[in-house]
Amino acid sequence: MATKIEASKQFTYTVAWRFANGEYPVREISMAKLLSAQMACEVADECIQIHGGWGYMKEYEVERHYRDVRLNRIGAGTDEIMLEVIGRSYGL
Repeated sequence: MATKIEASKQFTYTVAWRFANGEYPVREISMAKLLSAQMACEVADECIQIHGGWGYMKEYEVERHYRDVRLNRIGAGTDEIMLEVIGRSYGL
């Protein structure tokens, strides 16, 4: 999980650096959002699995993270929209 998080973080930082330096890399922005959102859901799901039944109890933070992280794949452009943006950038 830590490896997935670090890889996603570094890709996002690289894209953010490019944007801060005057570029507008739409394809890479879409890729970073898609990768980060999917990875966050995978990690949250794995955390729920580790916690077992306790992962669904409101007393544990993992329950809230599991619910909240799902919005990343819907808000500000769904996964399908991000895939379309990426595909169009390749002329597909």
